[in-house]
Amino acid sequence: MHLGLFGGSFDPPHVGHLVVAETLREAFALDRVVWMPAARPPHKPGHTLAPAADRLAMVRLAVAGNAAFEVSDLELRRADETGVPSYTVDTLRALHAAYPGAAWSLLIGEDSLATFGSWREPAEITRLARLVVYRRAGAGAASAGPFAHDARFADAGPLDVSSTDLRARLRAGRSVRYLVPDAVGAYASAHGLYR
Repeated sequence: MHLGLFGGSFDPPHVGHLVVAETLREAFALDRVVWMPAARPPHKPGHTLAPAADRLAMVRLAVAGNAAFEVSDLELRRADETGVPSYTVDTLRALHAAYPGAAWSLLIGEDSLATFGSWREPAEITRLARLVVYRRAGAGAASAGPFAHDARFADAGPLDVSSTDLRARLRAGRSVRYLVPDAVGAYASAHGLYR
């Protein structure tokens, strides 16, 4: 079984996330994509996130209906127990234990690949999972960093949706329709998120 790990803040999850995950699932013949909301991303210190329970609920709503997508609360549970940031290497070790015999791919953006060398134990990450990188506007091969030779690339399309922009739209009372799944927009509204 070949599984993809797709981690992120998902604050909120949006159609760009869905397009990327589905495109990479298909391009690299992944049996499933495991969506992993991060508890405390170490590369976003001081960044205030919506509550973990709300982000987890929105991810579950976003992926509902796609049997090839599943959601894991592993990092959120681990953060509750340990209080430490979410490190991908620790998550991959736990996933290898939970899914013995599965091959893993780590799904990241090309912008993340450029800083991948600063992640905790990047060489160990590449031992535990193949890097699968979706190309993003503004991040090219010149900025791909020393781990580019370990990566496989795919174009996830021209969709440019930003969680930062979506939070600003929601704070301003503007519509996010067609930018997030309807269920996610309804959840954010009903729970007063980002206001």
